Amino acid sequence: MKVFLTGASGFIGRHVLFALSRGGHEITCLVREPAAPALESLALPGVAVRTAAFTQVQDWGALVRGHDVVVNTVGIIRETPRGSFDDVHRRAPVALFGATRQAGVRKIVQLSALGAEDGAVSRYHQTKRAADAYLESLGVPFIVLKPSLVYGPGDHSMALFSALAALPITPVPGDGRYEVQPVHVDDLVRAIVRAVEDDGIARVSVDVGGERAYPFREVLDILARWSGKPRGATKLPIPLLAMRAAAMLTDAFGGRGPITQEELGMLLLGSTCDIEPFARIFGFRPLAFAAGVARRPRSPEALWYARLRNLILPLRLSIAFVWLATGFICAFVYPLSGSLALMARVGIEGALAHVSLYGICLIEIALGVATAIGWRVRALGAVQLALMLAFMVMLTAGMPELWWHPFGPLTKNIPLIAATLVMMATAER
Repeated sequence: MKVFLTGASGFIGRHVLFALSRGGHEITCLVREPAAPALESLALPGVAVRTAAFTQVQDWGALVRGHDVVVNTVGIIRETPRGSFDDVHRRAPVALFGATRQAGVRKIVQLSALGAEDGAVSRYHQTKRAADAYLESLGVPFIVLKPSLVYGPGDHSMALFSALAALPITPVPGDGRYEVQPVHVDDLVRAIVRAVEDDGIARVSVDVGGERAYPFREVLDILARWSGKPRGATKLPIPLLAMRAAAMLTDAFGGRGPITQEELGMLLLGSTCDIEPFARIFGFRPLAFAAGVARRPRSPEALWYARLRNLILPLRLSIAFVWLATGFICAFVYPLSGSLALMARVGIEGALAHVSLYGICLIEIALGVATAIGWRVRALGAVQLALMLAFMVMLTAGMPELWWHPFGPLTKNIPLIAATLVMMATAER
């Protein structure tokens, strides 16, 4: 069977691609340009790669013509400058589905989301529902799968929760009693493959979840036990007022933060469903979350990632604080005469001392702000390392006694250099 697959470079789409390839299908993948080389290097049998931004395709008909089934797995959980919920979840899928109908494709499989219903509150769910409703009105055989949180190898949401659970003290939004019903990616992909291959499954819109629902607190306990904490997570409830303030700040900084208002609202709303319709249509019952997590390999790499992931942001912010504090104190707090005297010790005097002093302060403040918002972290880290090493060389030459000063003004640079290297190594590309 010839299948046109969107989102093949994403978490779920990649699993779908592997499963369809193993099943002997011919697959055409549509991915963005940066992801194409990685997929092509896999050399999967029967797989062809086409490159285009999902929201910028001009002629869907030319792409889907000649295929038997179209599978759309594209979705975002957080808006970015490259794509809004409306662009990614509604406008582009509607264009794809309309062209698919005109091209005579036999079936469309749409990956939606649990909660994408009429009357949904979040824009994430509203835009998903708009595309689903359009597809259901076309008259083409369709399957709309609406999963709860999806977890498995390469996931994002559950990796974040695993990292939270692995912390010595796990912050929990509110009381943590809101329920979720995670579904393993293998179960979801099994249903998608069945939807592609079984002509008897059509005109279906169905919720997908694991065998049972869990309070979010219990999800964290399960993940904590997996990470080696037999008593589960040590939880610290975070008042919802504080969570909403953090979410507002995340939105204000363009999504650079722990959680957006959209994500917080969906988490507190819960994500549960009745899986009986799904089991009846697809002929199997998905794993319960506890059983699915028990299957996860506890490799050293996975445990390190879980334990360190949520320390990356505090590390970056602490480094940013050092640069902001030193720049601000140098420029506005410490006596100018004292600063100039220190600069004279390393051979910088007169007008050059004033220019150098305030220029360095401005650079330090700029580095602190840029590091705090996560702008080009690797490049900023390289600049910071160069400045620290330059300062250390100058001060060693002019004031070597700082190495044995009881407050350690130079020795403290050693752990700061190590922390900067870790920040650079863990920064997302």
